Amino acid sequence: MLERHLKVAEEAGHLFIPTPERVDVGWPATEREFEEAFSPIRSYKDVVRVPEELRPQLPSSFDVVGDIAVLKIPGPLVPHRAEIGRAILAWNRTLRVVAQDRGVAGEFRVRDVEIIAGDRRTTTVCTEFGLRYHVDVARAYFSPRLGSERLRIAGQVRPGETVADPFAGVGPYAILIAKRRRPARVIAADANPVAVDLLRRNTAANRADHVEVREGDARVILKETAPLDRIILDLPHSAMEFLPDALAALRPQGVLHVYGILEDADREERVQAIRNAVRDSGRSVKGIHPHVVRAYAPTQHHVAFDVTVGPRSRRAGSARSPSASRTSRTRRTRDAGRRSGRSARPGAARGRRRRR
Repeated sequence: MLERHLKVAEEAGHLFIPTPERVDVGWPATEREFEEAFSPIRSYKDVVRVPEELRPQLPSSFDVVGDIAVLKIPGPLVPHRAEIGRAILAWNRTLRVVAQDRGVAGEFRVRDVEIIAGDRRTTTVCTEFGLRYHVDVARAYFSPRLGSERLRIAGQVRPGETVADPFAGVGPYAILIAKRRRPARVIAADANPVAVDLLRRNTAANRADHVEVREGDARVILKETAPLDRIILDLPHSAMEFLPDALAALRPQGVLHVYGILEDADREERVQAIRNAVRDSGRSVKGIHPHVVRAYAPTQHHVAFDVTVGPRSRRAGSARSPSASRTSRTRRTRDAGRRSGRSARPGAARGRRRRR
């Protein structure tokens, strides 16, 4: 019932307690201005005004991209979205925009957002591991929740590698790898022209000189930039569709990072599907390590599969080769022996003719 972000006031022997509306508790009530309280607000839920029966449905977490908060709002709370946005801005003074995430849409699978509070913009600048990225939350994909995963992948890149990220978005994988490691080349590409514009801007702003920016279909990019040492397929809903093309672009020994959104029970099936794809490409799996990136839904996780690929084993061919080789050597020896015998006989005949 109390407005906890406002100070209780005392004036002329009267105590004024701030409430969001008139409350009949047997005491006189009046309207007046209150000063902001200095006590910290622990959550926007402390100051938001929504019906009590809807409070349990208030979002407990949301993405913060630069100075923009992006959150999903349950259906019953949608009519109160402006109030939720106001409360978030009151709670966190560093935020300037609150946007409702209505899911992904369109050819490039970007967020469908509506500004519900603050400045009427979707562009911002965010910082991750000391690198600055220009982002448009409505027109190009970027998830602040994947920062730890990007750092994990970057840590695996060895000096001199050629790395490709054909779904680069605004460039957080590629630029981090170029700045933190010592690759020979990093190819960063996307089919979304808005994302590519931001990618070029971010590459220049961070002086990531080893990053080559391209625009176009991932299959074409992989074919044009092969051979590659490492390929990042962070398109979790459809990465498997691009796996054959990635395998074709990989060097005889290379690494793939394949992502998926999976039920826990489907993880082993995905491992086997990756093994089958590698085998069908004429290669062998030297190692495959699943890594849970984050929870995606109550029974689903965003999972990375780190796949080390090598040439196909020649054991089967080697098992047949010794007998085949022995046969060949035997035949050659016998043939040589026959040829030697035939050569000796004419010589002996010539010797006998000399004795006559």
